[in-house]
Amino acid sequence: MSKLRVRGTLVTLVFFAAVAIFPTVVKALTSRNVSLKVTPGDFKGTGVLIADGTDPWPPPPRPIPWPTQSA
Repeated sequence: MSKLRVRGTLVTLVFFAAVAIFPTVVKALTSRNVSLKVTPGDFKGTGVLIADGTDPWPPPPRPIPWPTQSA
């Protein structure tokens, strides 16, 4: 490969990296959140998992109540 082609490839790689990183950097700089750590008080409404392979939530589906038809 010629030096010009290598240079073009490297410039393209740097350009794509900058485009990929730019939104994250902007979001981090404009974020007003001081801490992203989760406190124990943030977990509310937790359920209990059952060891038989089922979960308590969501509840099992109910059949659709079809209207009665008079003949």
